Amino acid sequence: MAAPTHLSLSLLLLAATSHADPPGDALAARCRPDGRLLPAARAALDREAPDADAQRARTEAAGMFAPTVHTVVLPSADPEALAAAIERARHPALLPRCALATDGVRVALALAPRVVEVLSERSHGVLTVRAALPQFVSDARLAVTDADGAVSIFAFDATASVSLPSTLSPSTLQVVATLGDGPIPLATWHPAPSRPSARDALTDPRDLLGAINRERARAGAPALRRDPLLDGVAAAHARNLASRGVIAHRPTPDDGPIERLERAQVRAERVAENLARAQSLTDAHARWMGSPSHRANALDPALDALGIGVAARDGELYVVALFATHPALNAGR
Repeated sequence: MAAPTHLSLSLLLLAATSHADPPGDALAARCRPDGRLLPAARAALDREAPDADAQRARTEAAGMFAPTVHTVVLPSADPEALAAAIERARHPALLPRCALATDGVRVALALAPRVVEVLSERSHGVLTVRAALPQFVSDARLAVTDADGAVSIFAFDATASVSLPSTLSPSTLQVVATLGDGPIPLATWHPAPSRPSARDALTDPRDLLGAINRERARAGAPALRRDPLLDGVAAAHARNLASRGVIAHRPTPDDGPIERLERAQVRAERVAENLARAQSLTDAHARWMGSPSHRANALDPALDALGIGVAARDGELYVVALFATHPALNAGR
């Protein structure tokens, strides 16, 4: 009988007893096998740079509401290469979900670095969201984008539930929590299938500024101006993230957005930061606009300036958008 085209990670784990140093051994301590990620792994084999929104839609259709689905195609199931790919994509505080597929030669690894299990149900016109949260998460919030693009933030109650107002028509929901490196989306999903929207092709940071300002105009928020002080801080952070191969607001305990501004002798009344590891600026912008918490940062009417940093590594872009209110050099330092 011919060998199957795609092998799941669970099958590879079962083979561990008969192969020296099998791929399963490299993965078992670093991620949790989850078959809901297999469609994304298989899609990566068919196309090595699949659309990020399409990958998230595949996992959502399989019942997993992951804010990010990271896939990588390797020329073989080398355990060290697989382990390195997971370490690059994982968040240090959370064990990622993973799945592995192969076409007999190449191997595709799919990872959901941050995920919680959620249940949403509607009763008498009221949508209630319940989340099974990790024990160390105590400040989770539910960010909701409504049909008009406005974002609302709700706190979970003692039972990890949120009942949304019946007047709200949510298009995207997201569970957000603050971990060691800042606010982290833990799950993102759509209560009903959404139609793909046409995207502008963004090839330059100036295009990204224009795209964000168009969204702000639709939301009634004033336009952001590009700020060279913020550009410098954002660019340095993008290069740092690319050199480490990670996405984090705080890669080390003393390296958050406020500290980075202080080291550059820049003061600001208010600061927010969006990060993305994406195939393109178009992809990064789409992820931010599709994430209620990131969208809230981009549309915050109290912010008036934006710095953009972009760095490349292994065919991916590390994109930093640093927002602030009235940034200026601190002349007193």
